[in-house]
Amino acid sequence: MNKKLTNIYSVITQLSRSYKIVTAITLLINLFIFVLFSQPLVQDDTKQSAVMVRALLDTLTFLAANHLFVRTYLKLNIVNRALTIKRVSLFLGYMLITSAIFTLFSLGIGKIEMLKFSDVNSFQLQNDSGSIDINMSMPFIVAIAMFNNYFMLLAWAIVYLFWVQQINRKKQQQQMHKAQLQQLTNQLNPHFLFNALNSIRALIYEDQDKAADTVTLLSELFRTHLKAHLNAKSSLEEELEISANYLAIEKVRLEERLNITTDIDPQLANQILPTLTLLTLVENAIKHGISPNKEAGYIDISATIIDKQRWLLRVNNSVNANSNADGTTTGIKNVKKRLRLMFDRKYQWQQTIKDGIYSIAMELPRD
Repeated sequence: MNKKLTNIYSVITQLSRSYKIVTAITLLINLFIFVLFSQPLVQDDTKQSAVMVRALLDTLTFLAANHLFVRTYLKLNIVNRALTIKRVSLFLGYMLITSAIFTLFSLGIGKIEMLKFSDVNSFQLQNDSGSIDINMSMPFIVAIAMFNNYFMLLAWAIVYLFWVQQINRKKQQQQMHKAQLQQLTNQLNPHFLFNALNSIRALIYEDQDKAADTVTLLSELFRTHLKAHLNAKSSLEEELEISANYLAIEKVRLEERLNITTDIDPQLANQILPTLTLLTLVENAIKHGISPNKEAGYIDISATIIDKQRWLLRVNNSVNANSNADGTTTGIKNVKKRLRLMFDRKYQWQQTIKDGIYSIAMELPRD
C-alpha cells in the first residue's frame, strides 16, 4: 500500500517542463472559452468579476481532475503497456467515476452565493427581446453535465496518450542512436590499440628509453581514452586532448618525419563530436600519409567558425608516397556513420586529395 501511494505521489509531483507549459496554455484557453460562453448568463456588468471567478474555478477543477486522476491513472496503468480489452474497459469505467466526481463538484460551485447566476437549475438567457427562463430537472442536468465532462476528460486523455507516445518514440530513437554510436565507438578500440602497440614494438629495438617513455604516454592516453569512451559524445577540447596524446606517441617513433600544426578557435572548445572522431582522422593521417614516407610530412588540424549556426573542423596531411597499409577505410566509414546518427543531415563532409595534400573537412552545426 505504501509503495502504491509513493508511486502515485511520484507521478503527481514529477512534471516535465513541456507538461507545465501545455497545462498553462490549456488554462488560458479554458478561461477564454468559459468566459465567452458565459456571457449569455450575465444580466449586468456587475457580474463580470463573478464570471471570471467561476471560469477560474471550473478551469482549475478540470485541470485538477486531469492531473490528479486521469494522468495519474494513465501513467500507472496505461502508458508503456499493451492495450487489452480488459485494461481499456477498466479505464473507461474509471473515467466514468472521475467524470461523476468532476460533475458533482462543478455543480456544487454553482451553489455559491456569488456564483448562483451560473446555477444550471434555472438558466436565464439574455437576448434582444429580454430574458428567457429555462428550467430543467436535476437528474437531466446531471446526466447532460456528466456526458459532457466524460467526453471532455476522455478527449484530454487521448491527446495526452498521443503526446506521451510521441515523446517516448523520440526518446527511443535517441537511445537507439546513442547505442549505435556507442557500438561504433567500441569498434575503434582494437584498431587504436593495435596502432599504439605497434609504435611501442618498433621502439623497443631502436631505443628502449624512448620505448619506456612511450609506454608512459600510452598509459596516460588510455586513461583519457577510457574516460572519453564512457560517452558516445565528446567536446572538441576532449577530442584534441586525446589526439595530442596519441600524436605524442607517434612523434617519439617518427621523430622529424612528423610535424604537427593546430589552429583552433577557443570559442569552439565545447562543440560536440562523436567520441574519437578526431583521433580516427589523425590515425588515418599517420597510417596513410606520414608512415609510408621517408621524408618529413605534416598534419594540420584546424577548427574555425563559419557563422552563428556552423563551424568547420579540418584535418590536412601530406601524402607523398603510396601507402601499403590496409586500405579498407573502416575508420572513415565509421566516422561518417556516427556523424549521420548524431547530426542527421545537418553536417557536410568533404574529402579531397590534391597536390600531395589529403584533406577531410567537416562542416558541423554549432550548439
